[in-house]
Amino acid sequence: MSRRPFFTACPVCECHVRAPLIEFPELVYVRCGGCGLIYKSEQVERLGVGYEDEYFKYNRAGFLKRWAHRVRKCMRQLRDCLVVTPDAKVVVDVGCSAGYVLEAGRRLGLEPIGVDISQFAVGLCREKGFRAELGSLSSIPLADESVDIVTLKHTLEHVPDPLAGLKELFRILRPGGSVLIVVPDADKWKIALMPRVGRDLRPELRGWQHHVYFSSSTLRLALARCGFEVMHEDKAVFRRNANPIVEWPRFAMYWVTSKLGRLLRLRRELHVVSRKPMMG
Repeated sequence: MSRRPFFTACPVCECHVRAPLIEFPELVYVRCGGCGLIYKSEQVERLGVGYEDEYFKYNRAGFLKRWAHRVRKCMRQLRDCLVVTPDAKVVVDVGCSAGYVLEAGRRLGLEPIGVDISQFAVGLCREKGFRAELGSLSSIPLADESVDIVTLKHTLEHVPDPLAGLKELFRILRPGGSVLIVVPDADKWKIALMPRVGRDLRPELRGWQHHVYFSSSTLRLALARCGFEVMHEDKAVFRRNANPIVEWPRFAMYWVTSKLGRLLRLRRELHVVSRKPMMG
């Protein structure tokens, strides 16, 4: 089993200095000596090829489980974007899977568009009556400055050039538009302290498909390098137009759990809302 180079330098800051994090026969992860990003430096050839077959092998029933719960969660996430872009009309979900974000956007009165690299996922969304296009994060089949909100949930860690993907989001967003990014948190104790524990880095689990792991600081750096302004870095986003009787307890709960999760390294994922600056 022969490994080949994957990233020869940090895909965020381009630093060549790195320290070993963990090695398996199939792949190697390192930590950037410049910004601290965890990234894949070596990988067996063709490990991870077969996204259509492997990632969706559990059939369509698996992607419809807990549909109502997942749609409600996506509605909460879109409302965080609407705090930043209150006049939004069009939302695009890149990596649209079974269409949870698309259904959430429709319920919130937005025009939803899905984009996915998988023909299976595109077909599943079209069956539900949504507009869905075959494409990738680095090549989104939409015009410049044509959308108001983009959601990118557990997609950025899968792509071989994360900065190129973020620049593509910047291209399709209108000035003032917002992007929600959800990725695994590299500061989670299992990744940062005990990388052999858990599912994140092991090649037979998530390691075959995840190429980078962002911390809050490295994701902020990546977004800044692509022109974005970070507006919110956790789920504690206060919605001024909501009923204060409901909103204050909700906000307080997310504020406390977010702070504790970060402090104790229990936070499983980052939840970042950024904005494309207004021009002029």
